[in-house]
Amino acid sequence: MSNSNNKGFTLIELLVVIAIIGLLASIVLISLNTARAKARDARKQADFHSISLALQMFYDEEGRMPNNYNPGYGACEPQTYYDQSMQELVDAGFLAAIPKSPGGAGYCYYNYGAGNSIGAIIVTHLETYLASTEGLAGSCRPFGANWCSNINPNSQYCICNPY
Repeated sequence: MSNSNNKGFTLIELLVVIAIIGLLASIVLISLNTARAKARDARKQADFHSISLALQMFYDEEGRMPNNYNPGYGACEPQTYYDQSMQELVDAGFLAAIPKSPGGAGYCYYNYGAGNSIGAIIVTHLETYLASTEGLAGSCRPFGANWCSNINPNSQYCICNPY
């Protein structure tokens, strides 16, 4: 004989509640990760704006862009080549410190030299941006392949600083 005055939850009811809580927690974590990625992308774009301004001021003062210490290739984080190139901007007083990527793909710097319409280019990968051949507003697409290609869809963010 069962007692109808039992108070409490059945095992099935508890499992359903735990499953619902787990589902809600998963949704929150996914949203949080997306927000973090968007924040990293915003930081990268802000850093690139600062680097671009520093490059322009450096060029106005020195008549050249900072050296690319990895000739023929990009000077990318975490290589010391990137640090050496950016250190020139710090030493000139145009940046307070060497900008470092907040996560994911690092920053790359390449100097194509005087007389080139591209000039110096800085590149990174944005996590929340869908691959495209057009790029975000302000992102240059100077090449048919590799760095910020205008043929191959990619999620790179490039800033060109012509001489």
